Amino acid sequence: MAKPVKTTLAELVLRLDAPGMTPIHRAGLGGLASTLASIGRAARARPSLVSAADTPGHPWPNTSTPPWQVDAHQITLRFGDRPNPREFLRRLFAHSFQIRDGIIFLPGQYGPSPPPPEVRAFLQEGLTLTFLQHGKSRGLAKESRPLEYDAGEQTVISLNLKPCSWFQHQRFLDRLWDDKKDSFYQSVEIAGPLNPGAVVRHVAFTSATRIEEPPENALALCFAMVGCLALPIRHSAGIVLIPEIRDLAAFARYRPAMTPRRAMDCLVAGAGDAALQAQVRLRASGLIDLADLPGCHAIRFGTLPWSKQQKSRTDVLRIAPGGGRWLEDFEVALLELAPRIVSLKPVTAGAGEKTKPESRTKGGARAGGGRAAAFWSDSAVRPLVADNLARRLPWYRGFSRLMTATEDQGNQKKPIRDRIAREKRGLNAMIKKMTTDQPGEARLVEAVHAALRCRYGQIAGENRGNPIAMKRRFGAEYDRWRLAFAGAKTADQFRGALADMFSRAGPTQVLQDSWQELLPMLAEGGWQLSRDLALVGLASYAGAEAPPPADDSQTDITTNKE
Repeated sequence: MAKPVKTTLAELVLRLDAPGMTPIHRAGLGGLASTLASIGRAARARPSLVSAADTPGHPWPNTSTPPWQVDAHQITLRFGDRPNPREFLRRLFAHSFQIRDGIIFLPGQYGPSPPPPEVRAFLQEGLTLTFLQHGKSRGLAKESRPLEYDAGEQTVISLNLKPCSWFQHQRFLDRLWDDKKDSFYQSVEIAGPLNPGAVVRHVAFTSATRIEEPPENALALCFAMVGCLALPIRHSAGIVLIPEIRDLAAFARYRPAMTPRRAMDCLVAGAGDAALQAQVRLRASGLIDLADLPGCHAIRFGTLPWSKQQKSRTDVLRIAPGGGRWLEDFEVALLELAPRIVSLKPVTAGAGEKTKPESRTKGGARAGGGRAAAFWSDSAVRPLVADNLARRLPWYRGFSRLMTATEDQGNQKKPIRDRIAREKRGLNAMIKKMTTDQPGEARLVEAVHAALRCRYGQIAGENRGNPIAMKRRFGAEYDRWRLAFAGAKTADQFRGALADMFSRAGPTQVLQDSWQELLPMLAEGGWQLSRDLALVGLASYAGAEAPPPADDSQTDITTNKE
């Protein structure tokens, strides 16, 4: 059993394996280590900093020896020969939890250079949907102001930012230190801002059901928002990534690499998507070996029908440590199904009139100076791919749900398949690049493509000279097979629909050459996966006859691939 945490007026020892340390406690301890490392970097870059009155532990014994020590499994804070823990912690908190230009600023997350304001605005939104979701835990302006940034391609994107004036972590010292007794409180009540999801179980028995921690554990939780990574999902839900920490000193070195550096890296749509993107950034940084990639817990916070006044945990996913084929496959998905910059078309005042010289972005701000107004449009498929790969499942599993489900867009519900129609090229690239366990997966997609090509060719031959009827029949043919595949509830129904498609198309080279590889895909035990794959083939068909996207009011100006 771990030894009790040592707490004296001279020093405070915080251990990874102390009693009561959960994954989020350990992530908080990692956030503290990363914050102390940021102070050390600043001191080495500017030696005069160690003589500043706002430096924790001032004056230091010398410029190279800070009054703390970060080891693999513990952090020791030394308060000096004439100990003053309150002043030490006050300066530490002042450095750790800042606000710059109305945006929360956490030096422990950034490394030598902080990310641009638009990235910090996304991170702040993630915090206000998770750690700081309660109105009493932060001070946000009632009115938002536009934050514009250049996204390239002569395009400006505007975010709606509500400036922040304070947040609860800046004032946490008053709950940690008892000024009357000049010592730490014996216990500290823990609620959502320190540990999202931790609440009083029953308001009628508050004293008996509230969550309390010793001061050492509470201090670790205070830095959880630094060690974790919080990101928003379409302004309505949030994701918290809780890294699994085995070595505090190592974590302090690579923690900044988890933080996004570009606005497009802040766009996540699910727990698996956020977690795997963070692991891809860690891998690309070169600061950690592939085999040593840390695992993490990804927690999604959303609104539930029975608790609309707060965000509750709606999904939890654990990503195992280390990298592998699944991470390489996700890198393919991240490249081929990356967020797109979509430009809004100018609005006309009436038929035959000139277009307006300015257009509005999605956030409502005008873009002047000849630059096009635009917004980010994320992939509809990548979140499904990420969740499957995180669970070590075939990347296309459950694709049939995307072809039948709807999503809220403003005051309307629109089919997700309308967005998938714009990702044909990415889906085709994934089919070619993704690693597979059996060759029949690629052959099935090729067979569906070949059958569609034949059917569209037959329709085109029957409607020469009547392009309107030809286009309508193309759309009807696509819907026929979409409904037949997605509506199949048994293996026999799916096999019947697939055989019907192949028979109507006539002989194809793919079927003649690969029928032996296709037969195992139609077995009783795995027909649902084959149904998903057939729908992938249907959605990814990109021939000249393929039906266009349902909504063409927006212009895709770049895919932002690197």
